[in-house]
Amino acid sequence: MKNFLVLQILLLFHMQKIFPQENNFTDGNSIEDYQVSSERYITDSGGKILINVNVWGFVNNPGSHRVFDGIDIITLFSIVGGPKSGANLKSIKILREFPDTDGKVMHEINLYSFLNEGNRSTLINIKPNDTFIVSQKFSSFIFGKIGSINTILNLLNLYLQVNRAS
Repeated sequence: MKNFLVLQILLLFHMQKIFPQENNFTDGNSIEDYQVSSERYITDSGGKILINVNVWGFVNNPGSHRVFDGIDIITLFSIVGGPKSGANLKSIKILREFPDTDGKVMHEINLYSFLNEGNRSTLINIKPNDTFIVSQKFSSFIFGKIGSINTILNLLNLYLQVNRAS
């Protein structure tokens, strides 16, 4: 009986070393602030399942975002502030971390059918570590550069006028 009691006490001390009561992070962060890069699912302090997704390109808040598992692309785009004016919503590329069951790593979706008709049939499920690439329309790119082109042409015109006057 005495040996059993000593064994329980030793086991209790050993378990406290394995599972400490308080975190020992010296940099001021909690355990929730750490993530191993290969993790696909994370839980928050309330037990909700979160995933990381990347949104690149012509949106208002690009970058890596931690969102709830099961989110749809419309809600994701709302979180990132929506597409910028001039974004090409007919060709949004989605790159998967791992191939789907059909072997596809890249999907291309057209959000215009959703925006015009509310048709969600073309939308796909979002998976952990998906990367969304929203490109800019060519016409939007050109219109955005017109100011620079106008300035160059005005400088050229000024140069030609000064040379004629001499």
